[in-house]
Amino acid sequence: MRHFHAPGRVNLIGDHIDYMGGTVLPMAIDRGTDLWMRERSDRALVASSENFPEVGQVVADVDATAVQQQWNWVNYLVAVAAAFRARGIDVPGVEVRVRGSIPNGAGLSSSASLELAMAVALNETTGADLDATELALVGQAAENDFIGVACGIMDQLAIAAGVEGHAVAIDCASLQVTPIPFPDDVAVIVANTNQRRELADSGYNQRRAACERAQDLLGQPLVAVPVDRVAEAVASLPEELRAPTRHVITEQARVHAFATALREHDLVAMGELMRASHESLRDDFGVTGAALDAMAEAAWEAPGVIGARMTGAGFGGCTVNLVQPDAVDAFTDAVGRRYSDSTGRIASFHRVASADGAREITP
Repeated sequence: MRHFHAPGRVNLIGDHIDYMGGTVLPMAIDRGTDLWMRERSDRALVASSENFPEVGQVVADVDATAVQQQWNWVNYLVAVAAAFRARGIDVPGVEVRVRGSIPNGAGLSSSASLELAMAVALNETTGADLDATELALVGQAAENDFIGVACGIMDQLAIAAGVEGHAVAIDCASLQVTPIPFPDDVAVIVANTNQRRELADSGYNQRRAACERAQDLLGQPLVAVPVDRVAEAVASLPEELRAPTRHVITEQARVHAFATALREHDLVAMGELMRASHESLRDDFGVTGAALDAMAEAAWEAPGVIGARMTGAGFGGCTVNLVQPDAVDAFTDAVGRRYSDSTGRIASFHRVASADGAREITP
């Protein structure tokens, strides 16, 4: 069997603006999805996962056009096959084995990582010769058209086009990817609230619809509104659209400022921007919740912290924390204790590093 790998991703800053065409700043990480594949002579997609042994081997239809409940997680693989076929690419029956090292439902893009592992595997197996951007679009189409989540392009493109030693600035309108070196003297700690989220069942699609309505009313992309005009733009909108619009406009400004701070190694500015981002996602966008807020608040007071915020779609999941490398143990001890005291939950911590994008591993 040929061996493929797709990383996960952590978003340093820029949440809930990718689907508005904004610029975001994620990083592919050294946890991800390993996928082994070989062709079959029939039209079956036969898959098993070391992470879901209780599900066992699933036999799905590689030509399916709709989710089948009994296929469980394998629907993501079938969705990618459907997205390839929609591009006119013939997809053979395949046997797939998967092993993932991303906590599911934690906001580190376990589903997008699985999609991109499948996409790169089918790309190599079929000889389709799609580039990283096209593979990301395949993954997004699988999510949008088959799974039913109206996600933007950030997760898939960060995973497809990751560069070790770098974060990547992604313009989600032009799909331009700009790697920015990430400093060696900053540790990245992902803190998992261990409160799972289910994106298709959360408020994700409603928030997106509100932003799109605000954009239509303003007659220009929200991410193009200058931050010094935010009050004027917000005041012209119906009350229920004002807070989410303010978040999108100000978050875009924070991403550009963070990219500058990252290039200039201005750790103080990076930390201030991360906190402001979390507060905006809490107060204006309403996607944090008690667990994420408790985790971020614990981090802001912890030893060695540079910056901390929720990462991903919210509604549970993880925070991303930038920490002085020699203070990682003290940081996680302090945050874990305070988070447990506040919520009664046990946090888990993962130190991650930047990684290259989806690729074949087979020698």
